[in-house]
Amino acid sequence: MRGVLDELMLAMCQGPSLPDAIVVIGLEEDRSIDLLSQLKAEPSQVAQERIKGRIPLFFCSFSLAKGTASLTLLDSAFRARQTPFKVVVERGVKEWMESGLQAVFDPSEVILRAPPGYAYQKPSGSRDTLFLKPDLALKSSAIVGFVALALFFKQFSAQTQRFAELQTVFVDTMAISTVAYALRELLILCGSRQPFHIESFHSYGGFDNVRRPMRATSLCLISASTSMSLHEKWIVKKEVAVDEVVTLVTLKTATRLKSGALLALDVPATKPSSGPAQLSIRIKGETFLPEQEPSKKVLLTDLHHRSDDEVAHFCEFAGKQIFDIYRRPARSASRPRALYVDGANLIAHPAFQTWLQSRLLHSVKAATQAVVFQNDAPSRALASQVQEFCASKLKLSVSLILSSDQLATRNLKPTDGVIICAAVVGKGSQLLEISRTLRDKHEGPRLYIVGFQVAENRSELTSLDTNLRHSKVVQYEIAKFGKAAVGTQLEESFNAEVSRYYAPFRDLRALPSKLQQRGRLLGSIANLHELAMLPHGPDAQSPMRLRAGFAYWPENFEPQPCHAEVLATVAVLLQRAREHDKLPDERRLSSSSFRHVVLSPENFTRFNDGVLQAALLRCAYPSELDYRADHAASDFMKSVVLRALSRATQESGEAILEFLLALALRRLQLSDVHLDEIRAAVSDYTKASGALQRAMKFIFTQKEGTRPLRSKLPF
Repeated sequence: MRGVLDELMLAMCQGPSLPDAIVVIGLEEDRSIDLLSQLKAEPSQVAQERIKGRIPLFFCSFSLAKGTASLTLLDSAFRARQTPFKVVVERGVKEWMESGLQAVFDPSEVILRAPPGYAYQKPSGSRDTLFLKPDLALKSSAIVGFVALALFFKQFSAQTQRFAELQTVFVDTMAISTVAYALRELLILCGSRQPFHIESFHSYGGFDNVRRPMRATSLCLISASTSMSLHEKWIVKKEVAVDEVVTLVTLKTATRLKSGALLALDVPATKPSSGPAQLSIRIKGETFLPEQEPSKKVLLTDLHHRSDDEVAHFCEFAGKQIFDIYRRPARSASRPRALYVDGANLIAHPAFQTWLQSRLLHSVKAATQAVVFQNDAPSRALASQVQEFCASKLKLSVSLILSSDQLATRNLKPTDGVIICAAVVGKGSQLLEISRTLRDKHEGPRLYIVGFQVAENRSELTSLDTNLRHSKVVQYEIAKFGKAAVGTQLEESFNAEVSRYYAPFRDLRALPSKLQQRGRLLGSIANLHELAMLPHGPDAQSPMRLRAGFAYWPENFEPQPCHAEVLATVAVLLQRAREHDKLPDERRLSSSSFRHVVLSPENFTRFNDGVLQAALLRCAYPSELDYRADHAASDFMKSVVLRALSRATQESGEAILEFLLALALRRLQLSDVHLDEIRAAVSDYTKASGALQRAMKFIFTQKEGTRPLRSKLPF
């Protein structure tokens, strides 16, 4: 290309450090262009004048056939220094070829490291935190041409008879086929008249389908291997010569056949996070991208509620005004709680009183002299109950009752026993502050009394107990009446609904009265009770009820709305399915490999009460309800929604508004063809007048052009 030589020479001189020399390399066999003559021609002299006497300029003629280089000095000012340059260039061809490969295959670009906790499961079946992908470096024809030149030098220079019978170049991925095509061009320059076929065998996946080639008729190009295992397997299984297989890139840690690679890279110095890699990213051959495994569909069974009593409390307290949903505590600057526990009603319940008295009888120490309470009214009432019980039943004079705010300024006898009370806790921050304050002033026994803990994940439930018990001498005691890990999605579902539909500027007067009332109460300090989930019926006024026979509650349960308790039950079950490592793999809402995990659509027919279907929609992650990648699952869910729509005025279709809300907020996602069927059916249904139709239109119908773009699945 005209002017390229001048540009290259000048580009080499623009850095802060001048090069020791500029060497322009041309192929001896390429008769189409005479680079030496061009360098001596007038147009190139302009650029050369700028470096003349400052930087030596050389022309190197490289012979493909012989693998040798011949150097010619173009600047007479450096005649006395040409001998050492000749030594470097003419005798060090292998070294500067390798140096060029190291520049091409930059480790920071071609060595991929798995995220902490993951390991690549390679097509060979081995697992490693490192994975080589050299095709990422093949970004230009110049780079591809140079890699092909280095490959030719290694395989054919000084032994051109080897390519006389070459018929097939096998590659493990077509991503490196450009190197094979560039190699063909170099072979033609050397007089080859034997056209060869380029064929991908898809790494390990297609290895066995390749017939054993005849000797000297094939060359196998392997993109990369950290252990050279595929390289070795090709030699052993296909019975080819050692020099008929080349791996482009390997690691210097490879223990065998390293000389069969074009380049061996140093392992990056960066150390991964300590601990075993628990999760696998499956890599498939040909593309060497994460394998798209079929979605894992999880069906909830009785395995998800064994071994603890978290769910039992929700059934026992159903309808007792102890639990509520998306309710804000009655104090300034508070935010709505996904699962709200009314501490005052909890500590007044007979079941709690029975438990409390039993624990106090068995756990209160004779040295107890003080009760400290978390700074809220229910905890203060709980502290008073504890003080009264100690005085009346245990004959202990506990005269000191302190709030957490008062504790820092009051002195306690180091050996006195202390009882710390909290009616309701989340992460337990106030209890941990109390523990920290007592650390410097108290050495005696401590008893923590906790009414109910609501956390996002199960680890928070156990970590609070561990932190509060910690003592270098004797562990402190903690008594906890109830606990629940409900995840983050229950709160998120209500946040999204309120943000979209019940903003202050929205006029709700056209809606059915129950929806109006619900819109005003969500996120307030008032009790939602039977309005936690959307109503149903022809007038959209009837609250959904849980009927007898719910698998996780006793059969003698009396049918009633109990929305908060049902939502909490389902939230706990789903969070346990995500985190509990004792569950069988097929029952876990997580995966040890890189795959999409969803709730099986059959859950919506197995749990066919509307209130249960709505609870699944509200408590599941959107990714667990994303069926776009599975046509059959999407079709199944479409049928569930259309069936509920066709029976919207009956009890069997009571969750229709919740289904439409989940679709509108994209918590439930179906393939476009199925979503369009639902849209058409809803459009036909809402043409009629009625309160239910108005509610559907308010929730689901979108204005022209406001349909949200669909995010792509990460596969």
